Amino acid sequence: MRRQGPITVRHLIVAVLIMVVVNAQLTWWVIFVLRLNRENLDLERQSLLSAARVEAMRVETELETARTALEAALLMGDVPGRDAVPKPFAGWRISDVSAGCPSACLNRSGAIELGVVVGGRCVSGVVSSEWRQRVLEVGDSLEVVPTGREGPAGVALAEPCDSLTIRPRAETWEGLLEQYRRRIVMMVSEGAFFAVLLLVVIGLLWRSVRREVELERQHRNFLSAITHELKSPLAAMRLALETVTGGRATGDTAKRFLVNALEDTERLEDLVQKVLEATRFGDGWSEIDLRDTDLSGLVEESVEVFRRRAVATGVMFEAQIASDINADVDHEAMSIVISNLLENAAKYGGDPPIVRVDLMFDGDDAVLEVSDNGGGVAEEDLELIFGRFFRSGDEMTRTTGGTGLGLYLVQQIVAAHHGEVEVAATGPSGSIFRVSIPGREV
Repeated sequence: MRRQGPITVRHLIVAVLIMVVVNAQLTWWVIFVLRLNRENLDLERQSLLSAARVEAMRVETELETARTALEAALLMGDVPGRDAVPKPFAGWRISDVSAGCPSACLNRSGAIELGVVVGGRCVSGVVSSEWRQRVLEVGDSLEVVPTGREGPAGVALAEPCDSLTIRPRAETWEGLLEQYRRRIVMMVSEGAFFAVLLLVVIGLLWRSVRREVELERQHRNFLSAITHELKSPLAAMRLALETVTGGRATGDTAKRFLVNALEDTERLEDLVQKVLEATRFGDGWSEIDLRDTDLSGLVEESVEVFRRRAVATGVMFEAQIASDINADVDHEAMSIVISNLLENAAKYGGDPPIVRVDLMFDGDDAVLEVSDNGGGVAEEDLELIFGRFFRSGDEMTRTTGGTGLGLYLVQQIVAAHHGEVEVAATGPSGSIFRVSIPGREV
């Protein structure tokens, strides 16, 4: 993918503004949904109470119609008899008005009784159970209960039937509350999901910013390192050649200057080779030729080649290489791994540097360990040392050379061999780098 450039302050400002807007929108949405759900609950409950009022008016109308019919029958002189009781009444009771005429809607037995006073007489009619059942049928969501019973609020009937109340059923009333709670839980869950999503986006943005900053620092270190690594040998070569061509050195002295210039040329060649290796074996590379290889012999060969160059600088070697260990590896790529680990150990070793190489067989893996006697790897750098261009510290104050590509190449090549590389141990007494790849004993 084509790189579009580093994240700038403008990008951060735009990202922060977007997150602020999203957060404000999310907060408004949460408040709006909470308020809307509360309004829905109130409306649903008001709807039930309105239905109860309508049913109360209907029941009152039915009862008043029955009372009116009773009073009209008495005024017309129709004296009810015991054997001929007109509807909707199932029985009659006549008493002297001087004893009082109760007009209660419910009598002691719980039946609906309507009383009227006509012509000095008190006539109380008890309605039939069929009529009572039809009149008090108020639907599945409502119920008729005695006034004062514990439960949801309702609508009491008018006198003389104020002992009855029509109200929503308890399960219906609680059902509305339960639906409201479920909607709240669903809304809170959605809000929490978006909040977590926003936090994840913020985390990813912060991670990207840190990565860009670190990558920019590594690039600066890499450019500084390349500049230093190129400038030093070029200056030495120019000085040696100018000394020889100017006639200021002859004989053995001139030869020594030319040998030094040749060594500086090899140093430049190694640097160019390192950059080419990073290009070839970097991210996305796929050219690797796995073949059954004598890994023990390959390690011995690489150690011997490096020993001849490093002993002159005072590096001490210790090696314990198990014989007859084979593995499917790319000969050239694995040689780069071993060489880079050895160079790294010699570069960051103590005074004098002591490098130890161990090759062993552990289970189904061939294990290569390269250790040094240096000061160890800083804890904050353990997760970064295998990154491209990474070098701890500041390039202007660092005393060791390099480009920050060695361990990166090691990690990429080992991963292509289906293996792992890690810092097995580190501390004031030195570090141990361990490479494990699938192998087999002969």
